[in-house]
Amino acid sequence: MFYGLIVIAAVLFSLQFFCQQRYEETKGTSMSAALAFSLYKGLVVIAMMLCLNKFRMEFSLFSIGLSGAYALCYILMTYYSLKAFYVANLSVYSVFTMLGGMMLPFLVGTLFYDEEISAFKILCCVLIVISVLLNIRKGNGGKKAFFYYMMVFFLNGMVGVISKVHQNSEIMHTDSTSFMFYSGIFTVVVCSVWLLAKGERLSLLKGKSLLYSAGDGVLNGVGDLLLLIAIAELPASVQYPLVTGGVMVFSTVISMIRREKLVVFEYLAAVIALIASVMMAF
Repeated sequence: MFYGLIVIAAVLFSLQFFCQQRYEETKGTSMSAALAFSLYKGLVVIAMMLCLNKFRMEFSLFSIGLSGAYALCYILMTYYSLKAFYVANLSVYSVFTMLGGMMLPFLVGTLFYDEEISAFKILCCVLIVISVLLNIRKGNGGKKAFFYYMMVFFLNGMVGVISKVHQNSEIMHTDSTSFMFYSGIFTVVVCSVWLLAKGERLSLLKGKSLLYSAGDGVLNGVGDLLLLIAIAELPASVQYPLVTGGVMVFSTVISMIRREKLVVFEYLAAVIALIASVMMAF
């Protein structure tokens, strides 16, 4: 069942990229547009979690503190992602994002949670790394680009690490839905304060931009919730490599459905990722 949750989450994250792409085409990639996007996304997450928990949330200072760090990682990642889009190659940016989301939770799980590390696991991770690197395309570089790459690597990885720490802590903590609810609260508050500090009014999204932001909130919120549920039972060293491989496979399938032009290396990367993901699951 938990492997099934991871597969569903990977599908949702793949569809989430479509919403982000369409939003950027509609509203641009300014910091204000990104904060408005995150703010409405946070509102959607709050509403979903309230409905799922029937308006009854658990309380824990530990969970509230970690949910704040969790939300901040996502907000900062949006900021550095935008900075990367201006000076960096998108394909390389994606590589660092996915590798960070896989490697940091993997290391934390094996170093601090006594998760078994085997030659088989290492082989699967190596295959996924190869699959991700096959998607690199030549583009602009430089010190700024590398800095932005490393920030998204670290921040996306920390999202997985925080999830692992919260769900496996012996300290009293809330259920997964309440944790996501508090992260939505922090997202809305931080984005609102940030926009007001910039001297801007809270923008009202309408039409397609609102649809894309809300869609991203639903897809990302449900995907993260499923991963939180699964990580309480599965090792991080299994879950996050499986997520990375799954997102690569489903993103390729979605690109094929949309009839986007793919090169041989992208098909090869998807096949390798699929093989590694299936191996990791067993």
